[in-house]
Parts: sequence; structure tokens; C-alpha cells
Amino acid sequence: MTEARIGRRSYFIAALLTALLSGAVSVTAFAPFGWWPVLILSLGVFFALIFECVSPRAAMAVGYAFGLGLFGLGVHWVYYSLHLFGGAIAAVSALGTAIFVMLLAILPAVFARVVRAGKTHPVRWFLLLVPAFWLLMEWTKTWLLTGFPWLNVGYATLQSPLAGYAPVGGILLSSLMLTIAAAGVGLVLVVRRSAVVLASSALLILIFAGGFGLSQIEWTQPSGAPVSVTMVQGNVAQENKFREELLSESLGVYTDLSRSGADLVIWPETAVPTFFSEVDGYLDDFASAIARNGSTVLSGGFLVNDAGNEFYNAIKVLGGSDAQVYTKRHLVPFGEFIPFRGVLTMLADLITIPMSDLSAGRGPVVPIEIDGNHYGMSICYEDAFGAEMRVQLPLANILVNVSNDAWFGDSMAPHQHLEMAAMRSLEFGRPMLRTTNTGITAHISARGEILSSAAQFQQTAIDVEVTPRSGSTPYVEVGDWLAVGAALLMMLLFFALDQWRRTHEVE
Repeated sequence: MTEARIGRRSYFIAALLTALLSGAVSVTAFAPFGWWPVLILSLGVFFALIFECVSPRAAMAVGYAFGLGLFGLGVHWVYYSLHLFGGAIAAVSALGTAIFVMLLAILPAVFARVVRAGKTHPVRWFLLLVPAFWLLMEWTKTWLLTGFPWLNVGYATLQSPLAGYAPVGGILLSSLMLTIAAAGVGLVLVVRRSAVVLASSALLILIFAGGFGLSQIEWTQPSGAPVSVTMVQGNVAQENKFREELLSESLGVYTDLSRSGADLVIWPETAVPTFFSEVDGYLDDFASAIARNGSTVLSGGFLVNDAGNEFYNAIKVLGGSDAQVYTKRHLVPFGEFIPFRGVLTMLADLITIPMSDLSAGRGPVVPIEIDGNHYGMSICYEDAFGAEMRVQLPLANILVNVSNDAWFGDSMAPHQHLEMAAMRSLEFGRPMLRTTNTGITAHISARGEILSSAAQFQQTAIDVEVTPRSGSTPYVEVGDWLAVGAALLMMLLFFALDQWRRTHEVE
């Protein structure tokens, strides 16, 4: 083996390890850490590594290593869901988590291969092709195989000046701006010239100044009197939640914490861990009793259709009409339904999750109206899909999310989930009331700020006042298409400039 080949192989191994580390370090940009500047540097390093790869195939390996680092650390909590609460043995849980991470890592691997194949002049490559294709990759991740937008880089911008882009083009536009900034860093790492450093610095200043300026705009307005709300965090242990003999005790926790006299009381996802019809008598009597004090109760639970063959994860107004019900549309694969049932039923049998064969809600998605206010509903990780939630806007003037993050134990996942919920408030310019079983229950402002929250793993209730808001952000009107359109235009510009260069070189 020649000295040159040894050197090339050594570089490749170093590049793989650096990419793996860069992916892992990127996780610290997200909740609960929030060190968002780290992501600009780690992505910049990753992009520079791709540019320096000797071939698209080598770049694909580097991209896969980055993905393993990012998702291996960032979503390791899947193991807890499968093993501690899904009943799968440790080996099956570890294997399932590893397969999940390896599948997710394919996306950055494909990204790296494609952009390396388009390698050209570094300025055009870094500032046009790389950010554009990264954005399209993240957009694909929001819908491919039902979607998994977890760790899309825009979420890390929530506490940064780049958050100002979210009400305009959603998290994807924030992702695009952050990725351009990171690409500028990558360009400096590859082209070590003072002119490039100055130009990249100016670009970063422009991007951050734009985000800061947009964040000063008040996109929506208060509309109506404040509503007093009690959000109940029952902290019912996941291993006890679906035990029939403990049903009365579980419901007692919620009823005891709900007598505050607030205008609205919200219980979390599956606070009623059975069909509403099984406990209608008890719940209707309770709802009638506190209604005399002026309170209305929203609760998560399960519904069954009239034929008895379809079951829904739902939230409803206790004692209310059939119209005051929301059924979950975006279900969790394996957690709430079995995808590719004919092929994967045997695999699903290894995991024991109660109520894991649900149907998606049907019909138009409309807010629930209570005392003249319209509450835009979402259940669990539906709040990760802004493009789906926006159909309830602008009619909805308050957002409600009910979740049960007990599935994730004491991991990063509940903090990451809260960060995603806060991004929805920022995108839509609406306050959110987020009520969970074991935490993190929170009142989120229309600017994505956590105004008050309950500590995890505590049985408690928090009382807040929320002011309804009206109006639309640009994101409410156009959704993801502004960011996606911008990425497509950047790609067209890249190819046009590249073709112009090739033509003039021939001449």
C-alpha cells in the first residue's frame, strides 16, 4: 500500500470519527441544553467534511456517521418506551432502537452523497446547494413514512434571534437560515482566505439581524378577556395507568385537583385510561358538579364508534355534546397502530402497549368552542407537525395540547417535545396550554416563551390566565411552502450558475 493511500485512508477514518462526534455534539443545541450556537459549528464542520471527501460514496459514509451520532444520542429514549413501558425485553428494545437510529441516519447519508456529487465552486456549493438540499431533506422527514420531524435543526433556534423567521415560514425557514449560517462556517473552514472570512461574517450578521428584526413584529393581537385555566398533572405511573383495578384511584387524582373554580380545567392525554362510555356516569356527575362553579373540563381518553370496531385517542368536553370532541389524526406507528400489518404483526407482538390498535380521526378538523373561545386541539406528538395543525387557524385563538410523556421516562424526550410545542405557538402567534401526565405541563406564550410550568414527576395542578389572540402570521397563510419554495429557488440558482460557468469555460 502506497503512502498516499495510507494517508487517504487515515483521513477517511478521521473524517468518520469527526462526523460521528459532530452529530452527537449537535444534540446539545436542543432542549434541555439549548446551546444553539453549537449547531452552527457542528453542521459547518460536517459540511466541510463532505466537501473534502474524495467521492460521493465516501461522503455517504461520512453522512451516515453524522446521522448515527445525531440520532443515536438524540433519540436514544426510544429504548425506554419499548423496554420500560412497552414490555419488550432489553435485547429486543435495544435492537429496535438501533434499527430506528440506523434508518434515520440514512437521510443525512443520502444528503451527503447527493450534495457531494454536485461539488463545484465552494461558494456556490456551500451557500446554495447545501442549505437548499438540507432543507428539502428535513421537509421530507416531516412526512416520509408518516413523518418524524424530531431534531430538525430549526427547533434549536427557539431561543435565538433566528426564531424571528418561524412566524414567517415556520420551523423550516428557521432551519434554512441556520443551515446557511452553518454553511458559511464550513466555507471558511475549507477556503481559508480573509475575503471569505469577511464575507461569511457579513452573511451571518445579515441573517441574525433579519431574524432579530422579524422578531420585533407583533403578528397577532389579543382578542377577548383572559380565561382562567387549571392544568392538571396527575403523575399516574405509566405501569399503573391501564390497570383496571386502579381506575377509580386514577380518576380520583384528577377530580381532586380540578376544583379550583377556573373557567377551564384541562386533563392530559388518556387521563381517562379507558373508553369514555365506560365511566360516563361518574364523569358526567363530576362535570355537572363543577359546572355549577363555572368550570368546564377537557379530558383525554378513548372513544369507540357506534359499530364497536374502531377506537380513537380523543379529547372531549366532559358532559358536553358530541360536537365537543377531537379525535387524534396523526397516530404513532407501533404505539397507536401497526403499519404494514401483514408483514409486521409478529414484530408488534413482541411489544405490549395498551390501546395500540387505534383508528385515525376523520372529518374536518375544527377547534372546540367553549364560552366563545376556539381551542385548537392536538394530542401528543401531533404538535410536532405544524403543517397539519395550521388547518385550525386562524379560527383557533388558543392552542391546547394534551400529552403523556411518561413513555419516555426521565430522558431528554419530554424537554425536546416541549421545545417543539413552543415552536408551534411561535409559528401561529397563539398561546398554548400544554397538559401532560408526568410533565412537562406548561403555559406557553404566543412568542414561544414558557411562562409557567410544573416540575416533572409531581402530582400537581398549575393555575394560569391565558388571553385569546386573533390574526394570522404569514406561516398560517402559506405553511411550509415559503421555505420549500425558497430552497427550490436556491437549487435552481445553483444549477443555473453552474451551467453558466460551464458554458463560459467551453467558450
